[in-house]
Amino acid sequence: MTPEEVVGVWRLASYTEVGEDGGTVAGPLGEAPAGLLIYTADGHVAVSMMKTGDAPALETYMGYSGQWRLAGDRMTHRVQVSAHPRMAGTEQIRRVALDGETLSLRGTAVTPVGGRAPERVLTWRRAKPDGIAADGIATDRIAADGTASGSTAFDSTAFDNTAFDSTASDETAEQQEKETH
Repeated sequence: MTPEEVVGVWRLASYTEVGEDGGTVAGPLGEAPAGLLIYTADGHVAVSMMKTGDAPALETYMGYSGQWRLAGDRMTHRVQVSAHPRMAGTEQIRRVALDGETLSLRGTAVTPVGGRAPERVLTWRRAKPDGIAADGIATDRIAADGTASGSTAFDSTAFDNTAFDSTASDETAEQQEKETH
């Protein structure tokens, strides 16, 4: 596998923990977690994962970002910022495998559980180039279970459009500066 094959956006397909008997159970985000993993060509990585559904879980959100490098079957994430401050400044080393459009990362938990650091397996599937078209229509929505629901009207009221209008943003910044002086 080459670094070029890893670059892109990946959707979390599963997050499991390997038990002492070798069997797998749901990871700390429950049975059906959602997540995105982004590898950029210039070496940056961002990971965001969350629990879905109402069932209790050990955690509800995990996320970090930093830099990445690939050497053989070893993926290293150098964590710069994290939802878990104890991870900032660490290097997370994972065994990595790529099978077509499926990327698997295996490694041990950062924090021991029950006196041991269990092995965890995260399986990712390459995200398709979907999103919001120029006409404002979402071309694909991802449900909590990771399935796509097809074309759906985009709800523009969910966004503050001034954030995307550089003129409005500049005017807002100038107004805020005047008010503080």
